[in-house]
Amino acid sequence: MSNGFDHLKLSKADAEMLDQLVDVGFELDQLEYISPEDTQRAKSILKMLGLLEAYPVEDASDTLIDATIARIDQYEAKRSARMQIHTPEFETTSRGFRIRMPDLISVAAMVLVMFAVFATISNSTRNQTISNECATNMAMVGRGLFNYASDHNGNTPTEQASEVASLFGGLIPERTDAEVLATEGYCEHSHLNCPGHGGEGRGFSYQTQPAAMWDEIRSNGNVIIIMSDQNPVLNKMLTNQEFDPLTPSPTHGALGQNHLRDDGSIASGAAPVIGGDLIWILDNSNGGIDIFLTH
Repeated sequence: MSNGFDHLKLSKADAEMLDQLVDVGFELDQLEYISPEDTQRAKSILKMLGLLEAYPVEDASDTLIDATIARIDQYEAKRSARMQIHTPEFETTSRGFRIRMPDLISVAAMVLVMFAVFATISNSTRNQTISNECATNMAMVGRGLFNYASDHNGNTPTEQASEVASLFGGLIPERTDAEVLATEGYCEHSHLNCPGHGGEGRGFSYQTQPAAMWDEIRSNGNVIIIMSDQNPVLNKMLTNQEFDPLTPSPTHGALGQNHLRDDGSIASGAAPVIGGDLIWILDNSNGGIDIFLTH
Protein backbone atom coordinates (compact mmCIF):
# COMPACT_ATOMS: atom_id res chain seq x y z
CA MET A 1 0.00 0.00 0.00
CA SER A 2 1.50 3.28 -1.15
CA ASN A 3 1.68 6.35 1.09
CA GLY A 4 -0.52 9.29 0.07
CA PHE A 5 2.54 11.56 0.07
CA ASP A 6 4.76 9.43 -2.13
CA HIS A 7 4.39 11.97 -4.95
CA LEU A 8 6.15 14.57 -2.76
CA LYS A 9 9.34 12.53 -2.49
CA LEU A 10 12.44 13.96 -4.24
CA SER A 11 14.82 11.94 -6.30
CA LYS A 12 18.39 11.64 -5.10
CA ALA A 13 19.57 14.20 -7.67
CA ASP A 14 16.80 16.65 -6.69
CA ALA A 15 17.59 16.20 -2.99
CA GLU A 16 21.27 16.94 -3.59
CA MET A 17 20.40 20.04 -5.62
CA LEU A 18 18.06 21.25 -2.84
CA ASP A 19 20.89 20.91 -0.33
CA GLN A 20 23.15 23.01 -2.56
CA LEU A 21 20.47 25.71 -2.89
CA VAL A 22 20.06 25.80 0.87
CA ASP A 23 23.82 26.28 1.26
CA VAL A 24 23.80 29.37 -1.01
CA GLY A 25 20.58 30.83 0.37
CA PHE A 26 18.57 29.80 -2.69
CA GLU A 27 20.61 32.16 -4.91
CA LEU A 28 20.91 30.35 -8.25
CA ASP A 29 23.75 32.54 -9.50
CA GLN A 30 25.83 31.48 -6.49
CA LEU A 31 25.99 27.89 -7.71
CA GLU A 32 29.28 27.17 -9.44
CA TYR A 33 30.40 24.46 -11.78
CA ILE A 34 26.98 22.95 -12.46
CA SER A 35 25.85 21.36 -15.71
CA PRO A 36 22.96 22.71 -17.80
CA GLU A 37 20.94 19.74 -16.59
CA ASP A 38 21.59 20.67 -12.96
CA THR A 39 20.77 24.31 -13.75
CA GLN A 40 17.39 23.27 -15.10
CA ARG A 41 16.86 21.01 -12.06
CA ALA A 42 17.61 23.96 -9.71
CA LYS A 43 15.19 26.24 -11.56
CA SER A 44 12.45 23.62 -11.28
CA ILE A 45 12.99 23.32 -7.53
CA LEU A 46 12.94 27.13 -7.06
CA LYS A 47 9.73 27.32 -9.11
CA MET A 48 8.11 24.70 -6.91
CA LEU A 49 9.19 26.51 -3.76
CA GLY A 50 7.78 29.73 -5.19
CA LEU A 51 4.40 28.10 -5.59
CA LEU A 52 4.50 26.94 -1.94
CA GLU A 53 5.38 30.43 -0.75
CA ALA A 54 2.46 31.86 -2.69
CA TYR A 55 0.04 29.31 -1.25
CA PRO A 56 -2.58 31.15 0.82
CA VAL A 57 -2.31 30.50 4.57
CA GLU A 58 -4.55 31.91 7.29
CA ASP A 59 -2.94 34.11 9.93
CA ALA A 60 -2.40 32.48 13.29
CA SER A 61 -5.13 33.33 15.82
CA ASP A 62 -4.34 35.40 18.94
CA THR A 63 -5.44 32.47 21.10
CA LEU A 64 -2.92 30.17 19.47
CA ILE A 65 -0.16 32.76 19.87
CA ASP A 66 -1.00 33.32 23.55
CA ALA A 67 -1.12 29.60 24.24
CA THR A 68 2.22 29.08 22.53
CA ILE A 69 3.86 31.90 24.52
CA ALA A 70 2.35 30.54 27.76
CA ARG A 71 3.77 27.10 27.03
CA ILE A 72 7.18 28.64 26.37
CA ASP A 73 7.05 30.62 29.64
CA GLN A 74 5.98 27.49 31.52
CA TYR A 75 8.86 25.54 30.05
CA GLU A 76 11.35 28.28 30.94
CA ALA A 77 10.01 28.47 34.52
CA LYS A 78 10.39 24.71 35.00
CA ARG A 79 13.88 24.79 33.52
CA SER A 80 14.84 27.66 35.85
CA ALA A 81 13.45 25.81 38.87
CA ARG A 82 15.48 22.71 37.99
CA MET A 83 18.63 24.82 37.83
CA GLN A 84 18.12 26.44 41.28
CA ILE A 85 20.32 25.33 44.20
CA HIS A 86 18.26 24.59 47.33
CA THR A 87 19.59 24.46 50.89
CA PRO A 88 17.72 24.05 54.21
CA GLU A 89 17.78 27.83 54.71
CA PHE A 90 18.16 29.58 51.33
CA GLU A 91 17.33 29.35 47.67
CA THR A 92 19.04 31.17 44.82
CA THR A 93 17.32 33.94 42.91
CA SER A 94 18.38 36.28 40.15
CA ARG A 95 19.34 38.81 42.85
CA GLY A 96 21.13 36.50 45.25
CA PHE A 97 19.53 34.47 48.05
CA ARG A 98 16.24 34.61 49.87
CA ILE A 99 14.89 32.77 52.91
CA ARG A 100 11.95 30.56 52.05
CA MET A 101 8.79 31.00 54.16
CA PRO A 102 8.88 27.60 55.96
CA ASP A 103 12.50 28.24 56.90
CA LEU A 104 11.66 31.79 58.04
CA ILE A 105 9.10 30.31 60.45
CA SER A 106 11.70 27.83 61.71
CA VAL A 107 14.22 30.61 62.24
CA ALA A 108 11.63 32.66 64.11
CA ALA A 109 10.81 29.68 66.33
CA MET A 110 14.50 29.15 67.06
CA VAL A 111 14.89 32.84 67.97
CA LEU A 112 11.94 32.60 70.36
CA VAL A 113 13.38 29.48 72.01
CA MET A 114 16.77 31.14 72.36
CA PHE A 115 15.14 34.25 73.80
CA ALA A 116 13.18 32.17 76.32
CA VAL A 117 16.36 30.33 77.39
CA PHE A 118 18.25 33.60 77.65
CA ALA A 119 15.42 35.19 79.65
CA THR A 120 15.33 32.21 82.02
CA ILE A 121 19.09 32.34 82.55
CA SER A 122 19.00 36.11 82.96
CA ASN A 123 16.14 35.92 85.45
CA SER A 124 17.89 33.18 87.42
CA THR A 125 21.10 35.22 87.52
CA ARG A 126 19.18 38.29 88.66
CA ASN A 127 17.45 36.32 91.45
CA GLN A 128 20.79 34.92 92.60
CA THR A 129 22.33 38.40 92.64
CA ILE A 130 19.44 39.76 94.71
CA SER A 131 19.68 36.80 97.08
CA ASN A 132 23.40 37.42 97.59
CA GLU A 133 22.84 41.12 98.29
CA CYS A 134 20.00 40.21 100.66
CA ALA A 135 22.27 37.80 102.54
CA THR A 136 24.91 40.50 102.85
CA ASN A 137 22.39 42.93 104.36
CA MET A 138 21.19 40.27 106.81
CA ALA A 139 24.77 39.59 107.86
CA MET A 140 25.28 43.30 108.58
CA VAL A 141 22.09 43.38 110.70
CA GLY A 142 23.25 40.25 112.51
CA ARG A 143 26.61 41.80 113.28
CA GLY A 144 24.82 44.90 114.53
CA LEU A 145 22.65 42.77 116.84
CA PHE A 146 25.66 41.03 118.36
CA ASN A 147 27.53 44.30 118.80
CA TYR A 148 24.44 45.88 120.37
CA ALA A 149 24.06 42.92 122.76
CA SER A 150 27.71 43.24 123.73
CA ASP A 151 27.14 46.88 124.62
CA HIS A 152 23.84 46.25 126.46
CA ASN A 153 24.50 43.32 128.81
CA GLY A 154 23.44 40.70 126.26
CA ASN A 155 20.09 42.29 125.53
CA THR A 156 18.88 42.96 121.98
CA PRO A 157 16.51 45.78 121.00
CA THR A 158 12.83 44.77 120.85
CA GLU A 159 9.51 46.50 120.20
CA GLN A 160 5.89 45.68 120.94
CA ALA A 161 4.11 44.11 117.97
CA SER A 162 0.54 45.07 118.84
CA GLU A 163 -0.63 44.57 115.23
CA VAL A 164 -0.19 40.79 115.57
CA ALA A 165 -1.63 40.48 119.10
CA SER A 166 -4.71 38.73 117.70
CA LEU A 167 -2.50 35.82 116.68
CA PHE A 168 -1.37 35.44 120.30
CA GLY A 169 -4.85 35.43 121.78
CA GLY A 170 -4.77 39.16 122.50
CA LEU A 171 -1.37 39.09 124.22
CA ILE A 172 0.96 41.72 122.73
CA PRO A 173 4.24 40.03 121.73
CA GLU A 174 7.64 41.58 121.19
CA ARG A 175 9.99 41.30 118.23
CA THR A 176 13.47 42.46 117.27
CA ASP A 177 13.60 46.19 116.55
CA ALA A 178 16.28 46.56 113.91
CA GLU A 179 15.47 50.25 113.46
CA VAL A 180 17.28 50.90 116.74
CA LEU A 181 20.39 49.31 115.28
CA ALA A 182 20.35 51.66 112.30
CA THR A 183 19.51 54.69 114.42
CA GLU A 184 22.36 54.05 116.85
CA GLY A 185 24.87 53.24 114.12
CA TYR A 186 25.18 49.48 114.51
CA CYS A 187 24.21 49.07 110.85
CA GLU A 188 22.97 51.17 107.94
CA HIS A 189 19.28 51.77 107.16
CA SER A 190 19.93 50.23 103.73
CA HIS A 191 20.81 46.97 105.49
CA LEU A 192 17.24 46.62 106.80
CA ASN A 193 15.78 45.75 103.44
CA CYS A 194 16.18 43.06 100.80
CA PRO A 195 16.96 44.61 97.36
CA GLY A 196 14.21 42.44 95.87
CA HIS A 197 11.58 43.74 98.26
CA GLY A 198 11.60 47.23 96.82
CA GLY A 199 10.57 49.21 99.92
CA GLU A 200 12.69 51.08 102.44
CA GLY A 201 12.77 49.49 105.88
CA ARG A 202 10.63 46.63 107.15
CA GLY A 203 12.03 44.60 104.27
CA PHE A 204 12.69 41.70 106.64
CA SER A 205 10.59 39.80 109.15
CA TYR A 206 11.87 39.26 112.70
CA GLN A 207 11.43 36.72 115.47
CA THR A 208 8.24 37.57 117.36
CA GLN A 209 7.49 36.13 120.82
CA PRO A 210 5.65 37.06 124.05
CA ALA A 211 7.84 38.95 126.52
CA ALA A 212 8.09 35.95 128.85
CA MET A 213 9.34 33.80 125.99
CA TRP A 214 12.01 36.40 125.20
CA ASP A 215 13.30 36.09 128.77
CA GLU A 216 13.62 32.33 128.24
CA ILE A 217 15.32 32.89 124.91
CA ARG A 218 17.87 35.22 126.48
CA SER A 219 18.57 32.85 129.34
CA ASN A 220 18.92 29.73 127.20
CA GLY A 221 20.38 31.29 124.07
CA ASN A 222 18.50 28.88 121.86
CA VAL A 223 16.95 31.12 119.21
CA ILE A 224 17.26 29.31 115.89
CA ILE A 225 16.10 32.04 113.52
CA ILE A 226 16.42 35.75 114.32
CA MET A 227 15.21 37.20 111.01
CA SER A 228 14.27 36.20 107.48
CA ASP A 229 12.92 37.54 104.23
CA GLN A 230 9.53 39.16 104.66
CA ASN A 231 6.70 36.83 105.70
CA PRO A 232 4.50 36.61 102.54
CA VAL A 233 1.34 35.29 104.28
CA LEU A 234 1.20 37.56 107.35
CA ASN A 235 -1.32 40.03 105.93
CA LYS A 236 -3.64 37.20 104.89
CA MET A 237 -3.39 35.70 108.39
CA LEU A 238 -4.36 39.01 109.97
CA THR A 239 -7.35 39.49 107.65
CA ASN A 240 -8.56 35.87 107.95
CA GLN A 241 -7.94 35.06 104.29
CA GLU A 242 -6.96 31.65 103.02
CA PHE A 243 -3.21 31.13 102.67
CA ASP A 244 -0.62 28.44 102.18
CA PRO A 245 1.92 28.29 105.05
CA LEU A 246 4.44 26.80 102.62
CA THR A 247 4.38 29.88 100.39
CA PRO A 248 8.02 30.78 99.66
CA SER A 249 9.23 34.35 99.76
CA PRO A 250 8.67 35.93 96.33
CA THR A 251 11.76 38.09 96.68
CA HIS A 252 14.25 35.60 95.20
CA GLY A 253 12.10 33.60 92.82
CA ALA A 254 12.59 29.84 93.08
CA LEU A 255 15.56 30.28 95.45
CA GLY A 256 13.21 30.61 98.42
CA GLN A 257 14.17 32.80 101.37
CA ASN A 258 17.26 33.73 103.35
CA HIS A 259 17.35 33.68 107.14
CA LEU A 260 19.77 34.77 109.86
CA ARG A 261 20.51 32.17 112.51
CA ASP A 262 21.41 32.74 116.13
CA ASP A 263 25.09 31.94 115.48
CA GLY A 264 25.33 34.78 112.96
CA SER A 265 25.29 32.52 109.88
CA ILE A 266 23.09 33.08 106.85
CA ALA A 267 21.22 30.14 105.36
CA SER A 268 18.58 29.80 102.64
CA GLY A 269 15.89 27.32 101.74
CA ALA A 270 13.25 26.85 99.07
CA ALA A 271 10.60 25.81 101.64
CA PRO A 272 9.79 28.01 104.68
CA VAL A 273 10.42 25.14 107.11
CA ILE A 274 13.22 24.99 109.70
CA GLY A 275 13.65 21.77 111.65
CA GLY A 276 10.09 20.77 110.83
CA ASP A 277 8.73 24.12 112.06
CA LEU A 278 6.70 26.33 109.69
CA ILE A 279 8.35 29.72 110.15
CA TRP A 280 5.50 31.88 108.78
CA ILE A 281 2.87 30.74 111.32
CA LEU A 282 2.44 29.78 114.97
CA ASP A 283 2.11 25.99 114.86
CA ASN A 284 3.88 24.77 118.06
CA SER A 285 5.06 21.74 116.13
CA ASN A 286 8.53 21.36 117.62
CA GLY A 287 7.55 21.31 121.29
CA GLY A 288 9.93 24.18 122.07
CA ILE A 289 10.22 27.75 120.95
CA ASP A 290 8.00 28.32 117.96
CA ILE A 291 9.77 30.28 115.27
CA PHE A 292 7.43 33.01 114.10
CA LEU A 293 8.58 35.90 111.92
CA THR A 294 6.61 39.13 111.47
CA HIS A 295 7.22 42.64 110.25
